[in-house]
Amino acid sequence: MKAYACDCEFQGNFFKVSSNSDLVALVKINKYLTFKDIYDNQTPMSMEVEIIEVFKGVENRKQVKIWGDFGNLCRPYLNQFSVDNLYVIAFHKGEKRNFGHTDEAESDYSISNCGEYWLNANSKSDKLVGSESTIEINRLRSSYDRTKDLTPTDFKEIFQKALDFPDLQQYYHTDFDFTRKQVIIKYFGEANHNNLLGVSKFDKQVIIKTEEEIKEEGIKHYFGLGDWVCGTNSVRMQLSYPIEGITLSLMFKKINNEWKITSNALWEE
Repeated sequence: MKAYACDCEFQGNFFKVSSNSDLVALVKINKYLTFKDIYDNQTPMSMEVEIIEVFKGVENRKQVKIWGDFGNLCRPYLNQFSVDNLYVIAFHKGEKRNFGHTDEAESDYSISNCGEYWLNANSKSDKLVGSESTIEINRLRSSYDRTKDLTPTDFKEIFQKALDFPDLQQYYHTDFDFTRKQVIIKYFGEANHNNLLGVSKFDKQVIIKTEEEIKEEGIKHYFGLGDWVCGTNSVRMQLSYPIEGITLSLMFKKINNEWKITSNALWEE
């Protein structure tokens, strides 16, 4: 039997090649699934990965199957991905039988070898390192920002849950300062004010004011939106409350059509 090696041109760095991929995600390699004997070595053909964070595309499953190369598919051999290690990978959807593995399904994924399609990640570092690039993970998040895909209902649910977050309640101090019952959020980016219609606190509609309005009116009790990164079915946000010197960081994920807080941190400056 004759075997033919893959021949493809290098398509570019991670940002370039990932623009044409179906899914970009931070994943952990759980285990190898199937193997093939290649030159007397048991070489993994497929592996299971755990989806930790989706930057581009839509994938609601926690674990997915990834297929690699068996010699001529222009894919990497999967043994270069270590079990329990973290990677950011730009995936393509699985190929039909004639273009991939016999058992490969379109609901699976594959990785191309014709460019910088993966970056090494580390839970102790914000840097993602590939063969061509070193990228801050926050830069990667912002490059795939999906804020425009959020509906007014999404905005309302996210901001309502942020303002109602239990650990935040002790800092409102409405018992001695009644003016704080009118919650004010400083205008952020190109936000559509109507997106927050219906968000209320202390039975009052939340108000958005510009920085100039806040200064002119001498308002001290306002919230500022700091970090905001919107991915596919995920939002990471930071709300600062300068009058109390605190910052609240929340990670939201849309699960079963409902926004849920999956991680949080609150600190005082």
